[in-house]
This record gives sequence, C-alpha cells and structure tokens, in this order.
Amino acid sequence: MRDLNQLYYATNREIRDLLLSGKQRITENVLLELLRDRGILCSHDEPREALVERLSMLTHDYADVCGLLERREAQRRGEKTSTISIDVPLTPEELKEIIDEYQMAETGERVTHYKRSPDEFVMNVTYFDPDYSKTRLLQWQELYATIEFVKKDGRTELRIPATDKARAIVDNIKTRVEEKKKRSVQLQEIELTNLTSPEERTTFFTKLISSLPHFPLENVSRLRVAHSKNDDQGEDLDLEDEEAEEAAAKMLGVVENVALTGENLVASEMYQDLKAKGFYITSITWRARQDVDPYAMAEFDAGFEDKQAAKRFRYSVHGVLRFKNGKYTKNIRPVEDGEKSALLSMIEQTARKVLADLVSAQAAAEAQAEGNGEAK
Repeated sequence: MRDLNQLYYATNREIRDLLLSGKQRITENVLLELLRDRGILCSHDEPREALVERLSMLTHDYADVCGLLERREAQRRGEKTSTISIDVPLTPEELKEIIDEYQMAETGERVTHYKRSPDEFVMNVTYFDPDYSKTRLLQWQELYATIEFVKKDGRTELRIPATDKARAIVDNIKTRVEEKKKRSVQLQEIELTNLTSPEERTTFFTKLISSLPHFPLENVSRLRVAHSKNDDQGEDLDLEDEEAEEAAAKMLGVVENVALTGENLVASEMYQDLKAKGFYITSITWRARQDVDPYAMAEFDAGFEDKQAAKRFRYSVHGVLRFKNGKYTKNIRPVEDGEKSALLSMIEQTARKVLADLVSAQAAAEAQAEGNGEAK
C-alpha cells in the first residue's frame, strides 16, 4: 500500500534518483550551478555521485522540485505521426458534438477543440500516462495528443500521434460516430497487408522517397529490414542483429541507386540476392532537397510499427537545414507547425498514391495471369 505520508513531498532518495537518472540533461555543470545557487561551492573534479548526494540532502520546496523536473525533462523530439481514415464525412459541427460527449465521459482528461476551417477540426487532449519503471517523481507525466480531422472526398481523415493512447481515442470516437450515424464505420490506414512479397514492400519505400513533389531525394541515411521467413517468430531483424546489419547496409546502396538514378529494382543483382534471402525494408530515414524557394533540406522518417504485417504506418519530419548565404546551416532545426503540417500532408498523400499504384499493378498482374491460364 502506498505511504500516505509521501503524497505531498519528495524524499531525499527520490530527489537523488531523479538527479541520477537525468545524466544527459542534468550534467555535472548543472549540478555545480544548482549547488552554487544554494551557496555551496564544489570542485569540478568532485564525482557526479557526490554532487548528487550533497544536493539531494538539501531542503527542496515545491518550486525547487518543479525546477528539477523541468531541467530533467528531455526536449520533445518530433514524434511520429499516423493517419487514419473514417469512411464517413463529418462536419465540424458534428465533431464538436461528439467530442463534447467524449469530454464529459473522460473526466480524467482535459479536452479542448476548435474549428480550423469549414472542413477542418482540431481536438487537443491532455492526459497523464503512468510509467512505473521510472523513479516516483517521473512516473506520472503530463502528455498531449492532438488529433486533426479533415473532411475530404466523402470521408474524414484523421492525423494522430503514433501512440496507443491516440488510437484508443480514435476507437472511442468511432463508437460515438456509429451511434450518431446508426451504421457501422470502417477505419482505413496505410498498410501493405495485400502486398506480401519482399519486392513489393521494398518498392513501396523506394517509390515513396523518390516521389515527394518538389523534394527530390538527396540521400538515405538509415533503414531497417525484416525477414519474411521470420513470420512465425514475429520478430523484426534490425540493425542490432548482425545478419540484418549486413543486409541493411547492402539494401542502403540498392535503394539509393534505385531512387537516385532510376535503376530498376528487379534488375539489381544485389537486391535479387537480398530478396532471395527474404529481406525487405520496414522503415527508412532520408533527406530531400527542396527544388523551389526556400530550398530547404528536409529529413524525413517513415516505417511500419507492425513490421511483419506492415501495419500501423507512421512517419515524421525530423527537421530541416535552412539555405542561407549560399550554403546550408550545419545543424538541423525543427520546423514550425504550419510547415510541418504541409510536409506531413505531402508524405501522407504520396504514400497513399504509391500504395494505390502498387495495388493496381498487382491486380493487373493477377488478372493477366488468370487470362493466360484460361488461354492455355
């Protein structure tokens, strides 16, 4: 049973665990600064553990603890995004009514929403997600989920964070839509369940990275591969696996040749060897150079969370290198919300088109094969 005496303050042990677990953010210099603010001067040669021990034994009020938590918190990286489509067009007015009902039912969450345009609606959810593997002061973190709704072509597209919580919110909304519409609602995602061959799955990625409008491929920096013969184990072979590391290195060269020079994937001897062994791409990180103003160099990431089934497509924009004074900045920088939204939309639309083209090509090939069979 939890000790009620510890509900309202942090013990020295919890402060110590907090400081020790935040080595990347709370460095030795930060510890020296915090001690100096308390009037305590320590040598730069003093071990980190000793600095932490000295600091944790001091009295900390609420503001002090909040300050340590803020310093400990890592800067939020560009989280991955997913897209889900509902086969029902929903107006902002209908969404407002549904989300208001959601808010009344989910009392442990803070929900806000607003109408962005006649066809767009945004829902923001603030919630707490416990992680009991962390020290007590970090177990309950305030998290955020922004869900964007866009009515388009007789359906509603949802852009969501690639998290289980966001998907649970979507499932909840789906149920409420079904109650309102008095009909079953289908959720559709970008997935390669009908494209089972290693060649088709790898082609999806090569065409994706080479088809972004006004963002021709510059280079591929990283990719992961899976083994189609590993379905029974359900495990992904990534760069931590020796065999997969070698396969990924070879695949990296194949992908760049295919995407940059237009080489036929099927004609590549190296790829044929990888294909014979059952390897295919499951995620990829690449950079693309914008060929119109402002000529930014953007870094993207795309892949499937469920690697064997090629489901739960997720993607992100890591950031951009800005073109200034005839050269690119050295450090990649985050993009503003408006620009990020446009880049994510570009990935979504390109991925949908590439997938539709591959499915059509597969259907045409199957129809031709059936026709040849009947002819015989």
